[in-house]
Amino acid sequence: MTSERHRFPVYLAGITGLALIAISLLCWATGNPNPLAVADDSFGRSLLFLPQPAAHLVLAAVGALTLVAAVRGRSRIAGVAAVGALALLLDSGVLAAIGYLPFMAFSALTGHSDRLGIYLSPSLLVQVGIAAAAASLLWVLVSRATENAAAQDPERAAARTRRWTKIAMEAPLVYAATRVLMALQVPGFDLPMDRDAVLAGLGLALAATGGAALTWGLIRPWGERFPRWIPGAAGRPVPVDLAVVPALTVSVLVLAASKVILTMLFAETGFGLEHVLVWLPMFLWPLWSIALALAAVNYKIRRSTGQRSAMMV
Repeated sequence: MTSERHRFPVYLAGITGLALIAISLLCWATGNPNPLAVADDSFGRSLLFLPQPAAHLVLAAVGALTLVAAVRGRSRIAGVAAVGALALLLDSGVLAAIGYLPFMAFSALTGHSDRLGIYLSPSLLVQVGIAAAAASLLWVLVSRATENAAAQDPERAAARTRRWTKIAMEAPLVYAATRVLMALQVPGFDLPMDRDAVLAGLGLALAATGGAALTWGLIRPWGERFPRWIPGAAGRPVPVDLAVVPALTVSVLVLAASKVILTMLFAETGFGLEHVLVWLPMFLWPLWSIALALAAVNYKIRRSTGQRSAMMV
């Protein structure tokens, strides 16, 4: 049986599974390209290496697996398999769409709102649904795995939270630093860049720094109780899943982006030794993904045991 608090994420995963099956069948029947195999859409290239019939089949199969994981409810094997399959469908598109939000907001404020049109991509919409389903099923798996958290050592959970949180903060901060150095044209980071590219890079640095700051909350008091300056919530406990769900979601997105980065590297396309300092920090992304997920899990365990965070120095 599915518990009440697990019902919505399980339903979301099930609906996503049905939608993926329907999309694949509709594209096959109408002869339209698979939304994840569209050459001229930067958000729709994760299945581009497959011919269209195979891409439709893969999309339908992953949809069916996601639906089975939702219907089976407490089946851990089905849940893990579905999360893995959904993650394989993702590429760096959703994370890029989030990372470029500061630049897009600035563009809209300076009269270039037409750039926001990229967010109308059907392929991006499909990827957002896939990411939401993967994060939902992952949250259910984590929640069920930590139901007996009271039996665990809270001190160990607190120590693990601190360790993994610090690691999860380092990767985005290093990435942000490289984008600032690129904007300043520091030797080793001096790629040819026009004004828009500089602003976009600074926007990415801002987004990555903001993500690191939010991750810091996993081991800070304001990650347990809302700060005094938040109207209507000052001093109230922060809902555990308000921190855990975004962390798990970003973990899935970073893992998907890591797959793309490593694939490009080993295929020897898109990277070169000439600007090795620019892309080298991206090697930290797989570690970032794993560390963020483990930090979220241990944060959930620590909060469940009532262990308060230690101040980070």
